[in-house]
Amino acid sequence: MNNFRAFVLFPLLALIAASGCEKTNDVPRLRDEVLATIKNYQQRVDELQHRADEIARRANTLPPDALNSADAQRVFRKALGKLAEARRDLQQTQSSATSNRREELDKLMDSLRERLEDEVVETTSELAAVESWVATVELRQGAPRTPPAATDDAPPVPSGSADPIR
Repeated sequence: MNNFRAFVLFPLLALIAASGCEKTNDVPRLRDEVLATIKNYQQRVDELQHRADEIARRANTLPPDALNSADAQRVFRKALGKLAEARRDLQQTQSSATSNRREELDKLMDSLRERLEDEVVETTSELAAVESWVATVELRQGAPRTPPAATDDAPPVPSGSADPIR
């Protein structure tokens, strides 16, 4: 009976223990996650580019000397540079996402989120500042502005403005 245990039981226990320790290959899932994150950031960068294009279009409708603030121009150029840098980062990350090594994909995902999130947040802030400058110039110039669309829960915006109460 002791030989039976040694001959059948121990290999069976070793097989069970080995199968419990086996790691699943999650590289394909991780690669899909990296690619989905790249796609998400690509959409965000595209939206920011559309926003920058709209700012440039609005600024071009103003008189040439209306937006003469060097700060506004510098911030806008900086935002455009960050958008170009984000696009380069996305392209490089896309080509690196073909790795079959989990460690490389983990590192790629961490650096992707860290770099691009910072770039997207900073670019959003810079574009908001330039939009503010453009809107201020439009108001001073009396340029027609399209009011924001009214939502169901917001009261309609009056077309004319009353004098401030003093």
